[in-house]
Amino acid sequence: MVSAGISEGIILAASVIVAASLSGVVLSKAGALNSAFTVASEAQKEATLTKIKIVYAIGTSSSPTVNVWVKNVGSTPVTNTDKVDVYFGAIGSTTRIAYNSGSNPQWVYNPAMSVWQVKDTVRIDITMTGNLAASTTYMVKIVTSNGITDEYIFST
Repeated sequence: MVSAGISEGIILAASVIVAASLSGVVLSKAGALNSAFTVASEAQKEATLTKIKIVYAIGTSSSPTVNVWVKNVGSTPVTNTDKVDVYFGAIGSTTRIAYNSGSNPQWVYNPAMSVWQVKDTVRIDITMTGNLAASTTYMVKIVTSNGITDEYIFST
């Protein structure tokens, strides 16, 4: 009789230890899932509140430089401005242009900036290796670091 009580006590203690271990694992995984969900929600919120609009772009066949004016029409500042991607070229042959690479082709902000505030219009200067071709249709596409895009088409 005593051995049955001791056996039941040992089984009960083992069951409590297993249940506590299992609940610890489940709670830690739930915390990790909650953390991942929070990060994803914040990224989605930022993307939803970000919006840009290319207002105007101009380039001439006598110059290798294209000036592009882009407005932040969203409700959040655009950060990581050095991570913005600029694509430029004749229709059908656009290419990614490097940011402030020191050699052409490259693009820079004019004037330099690190945060693109709400309602600000910024000027981006794209400098190619040679002059633009006459009577050619070009496209410029701007992509923010969180994937928001706008494009503009113009002719020389």
